[in-house]
Amino acid sequence: MYRTIDTKFWTDDKNKLWRVPPVKWKLRFPSCGSHAALRAFVHTRDNFTCQHCGRRAERTDYDGRDAAISTDGILLVLDHVISRRNGGTNHPDNLQVLCDPCNARKSNLVDRA
Repeated sequence: MYRTIDTKFWTDDKNKLWRVPPVKWKLRFPSCGSHAALRAFVHTRDNFTCQHCGRRAERTDYDGRDAAISTDGILLVLDHVISRRNGGTNHPDNLQVLCDPCNARKSNLVDRA
């Protein structure tokens, strides 16, 4: 569910306030601390689980500074519920964890040009 609380800022589970990365930026590894915090927050919120098929991460001490991998070796990625192309933001309310295959299937259905 997408809800807008504040489109410019978000608060992590430690009550630290972060600025939402601009839409034109991809969430970079590992150079940007705020991007890592955003990835870690969404993975934790989503219980390290693909929101479509239920595939789980192999570790739950994820800090967002590298890729998250499922127990069967599949990459877990952040997905924009509303794609950036269609006006979605990098706010946590618009992000979810998907495994790479589910993300590819969704992209093929939703973002066809």
